[in-house]
Amino acid sequence: MFEAQIQSIQRYIENIGFEEEPVNLRSPIHYILQLGGKRVRPLLTLLSYQLYQADFDRALPQAVAIELFHNFTLMHDDIMDDAPLRRGKSTVHAKYDTNTAILSGDAMLIMAYDHLIRNLTPGKAVKCQKVFSDVALKICEGQQYDMDFETRDDVSIEEYLNMIRLKTAVLLGASMSIGGIVGGATDAAIRHLYKCGVNLGLAFQIKDDYLDVFGDSKKTGKQKGGDIIQGKKTILYLKALEIGGPRVQDQLIQLWNSDHDRTADVPGVIQLYQSLNVGGHCESLQTSFFTKGMDHLRQIRVDQSLKEPLQQLFEQLLVRES
Repeated sequence: MFEAQIQSIQRYIENIGFEEEPVNLRSPIHYILQLGGKRVRPLLTLLSYQLYQADFDRALPQAVAIELFHNFTLMHDDIMDDAPLRRGKSTVHAKYDTNTAILSGDAMLIMAYDHLIRNLTPGKAVKCQKVFSDVALKICEGQQYDMDFETRDDVSIEEYLNMIRLKTAVLLGASMSIGGIVGGATDAAIRHLYKCGVNLGLAFQIKDDYLDVFGDSKKTGKQKGGDIIQGKKTILYLKALEIGGPRVQDQLIQLWNSDHDRTADVPGVIQLYQSLNVGGHCESLQTSFFTKGMDHLRQIRVDQSLKEPLQQLFEQLLVRES
């Protein structure tokens, strides 16, 4: 349904100029951008813009700025996680080296700010920069919380939800609010777009946590149980602690704190999650955030027919398998 927008995003990316010198700086950027992905964030920018203006090409620089920034965070996140795969292919630091990945990621961040303000009036440029900078800092805060959680046994579900709100969800909020700013939305509508995106982002990340454990690795492009192997305290792990009782708590905390390779433990942990219906609890929480996001979308005062593409995209993300 969104072929025209996604093709335009891809054409814009291809025309950025990755052949310029030094090639070793730009080649990794081109590599990660061509690994695939659903282009959810730039698509949200264009669809939010289209609530107010029909010609979505005018918002392509801002949409691609979001995609550049998102992939910059993935590149650095993969380094911190020492992840070998991204979308079924070698991560940038695995294919090239860590220093190259760090530097190319830095270049992507600078490129994102450059494209963010292209073709905008000064007033819109200032608004977009404010949203973008605020969200960029929040994402750093979320990443720090994520790293802090690695050494804590007392992480609560509320703390976890705040972490993924900062690390993941706020960028979807920014994607939508920036689309609204460029399209000429009112301040009230911009706030609703942001909150809609944040709630969608929370549902999106909970779905990612679910797919890491229960998804098909051939479809997700990621190692099955990767979060378990890395000892990440995801919503599934925290929910299992909450409802599993002392025996499960001791078992999981001991396993997560061990230094041995947890790859062989993945099937047993998945079986434990299944016995506690952790997946069902996660799906209920995901649906709750999805509903909140839709409530904010409903409060935006434009014709209902203009909202339908966003609604359809949200529904696709809710039932996705990758």
